[in-house]
Amino acid sequence: MAVFSVVIFGAELDRLYEAVAFAAAARARGENVILFFRGPALKAFIEKQWPPPTAVSVDSLHFQNRSPSDYLDGLRQAGGVRVYACSAWARLLKLTSRSLAQRTDAVVGLNAFLSQAQGGPVLTF
Repeated sequence: MAVFSVVIFGAELDRLYEAVAFAAAARARGENVILFFRGPALKAFIEKQWPPPTAVSVDSLHFQNRSPSDYLDGLRQAGGVRVYACSAWARLLKLTSRSLAQRTDAVVGLNAFLSQAQGGPVLTF
């Protein structure tokens, strides 16, 4: 079965919110989900420090009184959602193996990510 994949590059909190909303909707439909963090979003995700959005209030970006990051953690724990870090960006940002292991399921390259996506839809934020 194809996997629903989301690539997050931008580090704004509203981008994470949208990515998590789509991931939650795909899980509700029974689909497996991969979130692939790259660039500034990878750093923000690992450090749990997202710049505030400019168009909406930070207070409006929550799921059942949980932050997008905390909600994503819950989705991962429930199963069916995997979080990958881009290996090239992890090196560029000099992120430690320990910090990556605490927040992600794997550190992979683009080819490995695309292989895992199995030809399913890929959204980019």
